[in-house]
Amino acid sequence: MMQLLPLLAVMAGSAVAALVFRWCRIPLWPITGGLVGAAAINLGFGLAVQVPELIVLLAQLLVGTAIGATIAPDTFRQFKRFLAPGTLAVGAVLGAGLLFGWAFAALGILDPAEAMLSLMPGGVGEMVTAGVALGFDGAVIIGAHMVRLFTVLLSLPLVLWVAVKIRERWIADPDDG
Repeated sequence: MMQLLPLLAVMAGSAVAALVFRWCRIPLWPITGGLVGAAAINLGFGLAVQVPELIVLLAQLLVGTAIGATIAPDTFRQFKRFLAPGTLAVGAVLGAGLLFGWAFAALGILDPAEAMLSLMPGGVGEMVTAGVALGFDGAVIIGAHMVRLFTVLLSLPLVLWVAVKIRERWIADPDDG
């Protein structure tokens, strides 16, 4: 029972912050609010909550199901068009992560391996898991990925607005409207 109370407190903090983020119209409020709320309760009360592996597995399955259910027959046609330029874009981001990781290590900001794992594209959970499995500080890696995640999520409305304007101005066929 003692293990359950801190977990419930963190989950409640996550839900409350998510609702506050929704009220404030912060982009992707369930993710951003959930992260902030859970971290605030966990850190604010000095908890060291470990979410049971079964719950983590079920959450991952639920996310996978939600994403997988959106795949339509034309998804693979679109994927064929995107494969080459998408691979190039990911390679460029990967290269930038490596360069910044090397620079952070050279400047003494981070350990070289932690810098690389912190600045590489990839899922937060996957990169932290890989780092911890290799014996590196997961807190450092997750901190860098949280900065990346929040930067992306909070800038998304502006980025999408700019993308629409570029498409309307330079890409869209005038006969489409």
